[in-house]
Amino acid sequence: MRELILEEPGKLFVHTPRSESRPLQAGELRVSTLYGGICGSDLKVYEGHLAHAVYPVRPGHEVLAVVTEAGDGTSFVPGDRIVIIPNTFCNECDRCKRGQTNICRNKQSLGINVPGGFADEWVVAAKYAVPVPEAIPDRVAVLVEPFAVAVHAMRKVHICEGEEVLVSGCGTEGALCAMVARARGAQVTVTDIQPSRLTWIRSFLPDVHTITPDQVEDDAFSVVVEAAGARASVEAAFAAVSSGGSIIGVGMAEEAAIPMQRFVRKEATLYGSIIYVYDDFVAALAWLNRDRELASKLEACIGAEVSLDAFEAAYAHALSGKPGKALLRF
Repeated sequence: MRELILEEPGKLFVHTPRSESRPLQAGELRVSTLYGGICGSDLKVYEGHLAHAVYPVRPGHEVLAVVTEAGDGTSFVPGDRIVIIPNTFCNECDRCKRGQTNICRNKQSLGINVPGGFADEWVVAAKYAVPVPEAIPDRVAVLVEPFAVAVHAMRKVHICEGEEVLVSGCGTEGALCAMVARARGAQVTVTDIQPSRLTWIRSFLPDVHTITPDQVEDDAFSVVVEAAGARASVEAAFAAVSSGGSIIGVGMAEEAAIPMQRFVRKEATLYGSIIYVYDDFVAALAWLNRDRELASKLEACIGAEVSLDAFEAAYAHALSGKPGKALLRF
């Protein structure tokens, strides 16, 4: 069995531990990873920029796997393909009881402070496994985790046909929010400081309007999605949103100044959106299962695919700033 280990920031290697498969407990699954995706939080852990990360750690939270053995009390059988909800929830704290398992007080995160899924074989609680419909290809299914982030964010607002939506920041999450908004009938404008990212998004969403940040008009968008995670982008959102409109914060800027008078006079609404809940995964999979064109666009977000043994190339692509998701094939 192989597994990827991040011993300390910047020190990543493939480890082959002695195989000692322990018996499964009730409610557990033994799974074999098929594909894994690398995202921004993986890079923050790799670079040592995430305060709650622990080392050594096995990376990997965007994971498609197949069940090889199912413990008692689960509904899965060997051969089932699953995607993993990589953030734990206790179902006991006040937030979980409100249905906000994404902000569970006792949350732990695969690949950050508990072992992740970049391994040939590992064990996961069945409550974090979501079955993948047969018709969804592997290369689409592995992208369900980041797609669920966009689904969760865009559920904050009601988008009417033809509504003007601005997405600020065209990394993977920005692109996926644009994809969701466009699929729901919005007229989507995307802005980024990197021309290569605007070219990239037009390759699979040719009907979105792409501009640079200095070209964004004030008071022009009923929904603004801030996905750049930069102070200037956050502050510009309050100018771009129209009266009565909504701003959805997806990016992770540390801080920004809010022009309160302008915000209040517009009677705008500001939403924070973090990861997802179980139902977002279910909704994302159902949508991709019935909309093959959308699934094809999602697959087009892939920028690199390499085997686990060539993991350096996948991380190099992700660290380069080039657009497109980097995948590891197991």
